[in-house]
Amino acid sequence: MKEFNVEKFCKDLITLRGKESQASFAQKLDIKRPTLSLLENGKQMPTIDILSRICSLSGKNTDEYFVESTTDALLYLMGSLDESDKAKIEEMAERIRIKEKYELLAKRGSHVID
Repeated sequence: MKEFNVEKFCKDLITLRGKESQASFAQKLDIKRPTLSLLENGKQMPTIDILSRICSLSGKNTDEYFVESTTDALLYLMGSLDESDKAKIEEMAERIRIKEKYELLAKRGSHVID
């Protein structure tokens, strides 16, 4: 799963703005100055529209800001659970993985090849 790289986005946005005032640069992006401030500080995520405008100005591709996630949401959850609950969740996750494999195999088998 990919996630948005906020740190890279903030750094690139500040670099792109350079010495231009936030008010002037925000006007170029057709957003309000407080929104630009929040974006630069990583306190607000850009909409796809705003991200596209920023990429157009910088010559970057929107894909550059999305990276493969190195953490699994399940791992966050697991850290706050009792050991007995962790085992149950692991068992359920394994069942889901097995089910997904069977579904994939079933799809492969349903195609008729001439």
